[in-house]
Amino acid sequence: MDVAIVGCGEIASAYAEGLSEYPDLPLVATADLERSRAESLAERYGADAFGALEALLAESGADLILNLTIHDAHASVTRACLEAGRHVVSEKPLALDAETARALVDLADREGLVLGGAPISGQADAQQYAARLLRDGHIGPVRMAYAVGNFGRTTEWNPNPEPFLRVGPLHDGAVYPLTVLTTLFGPVTRIRTADVSLLLEEHEHDGRTFTVDTSDHVAATLEMEGGTRVQLTASLYVPHQTQHFSSLELHGDAGSLYLDDCGNFDGDTDAPLLQVARLGAPYRPCPVPRRPAPLSYAAAAADAARAVRTGEPPRASGRQAAHLVAVMEAIEACAETGAPVAVDSMEFSAPDLWPWTGATEPHRTVHPLLPGSADTATTTESRPTSDGPDGDAVDLPPIGFGCSRYRGGTTYVDLENSMADALAAGVRLFDTAELYGTEAALGGLLDGPLGPPRDRLFLVGKAWNTNHRPEHLRAAAQGSLERLGIDAFDCYMLHWPTAWQHQGPLGDVSRLSHEEAAALTFPTDEAGAPLEADVTLAETWREMEALREDGLTQTLGICNVSRDQLEGLLDRAAVPPAVVQVECHPYHQPTELVDVAHAQGIRVMAHSPLSAPGLLDDEALRPIADAHDVSTAQVVLRWNLQHGVVPIPCSTNPDHVHGNADVFGFTLSEDDMAAIDALHQPDFAR
Repeated sequence: MDVAIVGCGEIASAYAEGLSEYPDLPLVATADLERSRAESLAERYGADAFGALEALLAESGADLILNLTIHDAHASVTRACLEAGRHVVSEKPLALDAETARALVDLADREGLVLGGAPISGQADAQQYAARLLRDGHIGPVRMAYAVGNFGRTTEWNPNPEPFLRVGPLHDGAVYPLTVLTTLFGPVTRIRTADVSLLLEEHEHDGRTFTVDTSDHVAATLEMEGGTRVQLTASLYVPHQTQHFSSLELHGDAGSLYLDDCGNFDGDTDAPLLQVARLGAPYRPCPVPRRPAPLSYAAAAADAARAVRTGEPPRASGRQAAHLVAVMEAIEACAETGAPVAVDSMEFSAPDLWPWTGATEPHRTVHPLLPGSADTATTTESRPTSDGPDGDAVDLPPIGFGCSRYRGGTTYVDLENSMADALAAGVRLFDTAELYGTEAALGGLLDGPLGPPRDRLFLVGKAWNTNHRPEHLRAAAQGSLERLGIDAFDCYMLHWPTAWQHQGPLGDVSRLSHEEAAALTFPTDEAGAPLEADVTLAETWREMEALREDGLTQTLGICNVSRDQLEGLLDRAAVPPAVVQVECHPYHQPTELVDVAHAQGIRVMAHSPLSAPGLLDDEALRPIADAHDVSTAQVVLRWNLQHGVVPIPCSTNPDHVHGNADVFGFTLSEDDMAAIDALHQPDFAR
């Protein structure tokens, strides 16, 4: 699809540079009233230059026009392009009044043309993931939000500040948080209160002094569809270097979510893109579960081109842009009259989220608006190393949380807060077992305000060695399900392949003393050797298959097996294990087992990925961590991930819990992976 740019000011270079990355979106024409600017831009990209829009429309066959003109020219240029039968993406605002904005949307609809509106930031990964979390009830019902757009002291950072000051902070500042708000919640329904002020009339730029009479500071209270209240502040007086530049803070019944920069669409920032706070806890990073897509300004053109190809509305639609114009007009009316003002929805509704946000393995997906991507958000990324089994292997979240309380000797820890931290950090795989004594606590969390929809979770359960007989195995599974408050596991495993003599049901072992729990779970003879049970793995596995057949679990798994044990089970099983869980870290690399599992389409989980003595202080890991500006723990977890192994770390430190989930913003090189592989210790033992 051929593209033309109309309006060749400062922002046009960014759009053109972005377009150069899209082979299917060549820039073929430019136009500007200052023809020299159009020629300068066109020369860099081999395009034709025009001094007038009319000439471009008459002589160029460009299918899509990017309208980058000055604010008060947007509407007339967009109208002319639509009337000429061209698709259009308009910079913000679409128009300066709601009536004109609606007319443009209606014109595009009548002509069967695509009309898109900047900014594209609502489609960026952090904003989309925030929307998914909110729609999943991550912080409970959101009743209050604070939205800020401080772009002040424009003369200090904008090469042409006067038009921005004359249009005011709503049309070229508030539009960023408003775009994200309406992407999250749908339309604004009412402006409850508004106040506008002119704090600085006189400005100086390039040795010239000028005055403005447009308000430069706006504060308003908005009401969203669904009832969320929003306190909006937009300012061209407050310096843009303020700590609240273009932020959005959302407060729900169960916690808060903070988006640092509503205008960020390339993911390139030093600050965490997204932060989350449970009630009573401080903010901590909430990792986006894949490397944020580096969208450019040209993603708006890709969005429109995709809409033309698919017949779907663009995600950053003209209808949304028109609604934002209506919001800004209503704020001004409310400030003038002092009375609440209803807002025209323009028939806009919250756009669908990109499918990757609901994918089990989002780190394997690419953003559909990136250059070269397909029209689906489930495209697989190129993988730097072996990345697990192909084919029909079960989908697993890329990082889990291990729910064992035991820390050696007679030491146990309380994991309830840590499991809550993991949920807040976006972890969706929880490794439970009847031995751990944390099933009831996790079940309570999942049933509470932090609990995501069941289909967003992958819950693992494990039967202990003393419950291998069929009747005991079934009772153990049913008891675990009851404590968790769920109908079925995503995967039910045998904790070990060996069977010990049954000593009675485990129940909630967290209620037992260490001595009571040890007597129940580790039966031994007088010499201290385990009391083995006369039941074979084949018998136990047949009952595991029956549990699956009866709907108590979706898949089966086995833990702590050798390669020979796994191969023997595969020879006998009617339903093979979908998951194998073993200890796996740089000091202990069960490579042969992992290779056999992957060759059979079996996923591998790594328990105890960080707890090997001395591992996180290993001198070989520190330079790798420093090079990527991450912790050694994150390096080890990423190493597992790139080997196709799903690590399930555990920590009682909330910062570590969040950090362990944040391993998607970097990739280990082949040299990094080789250096870590070289740490293997054939005789490693705890």
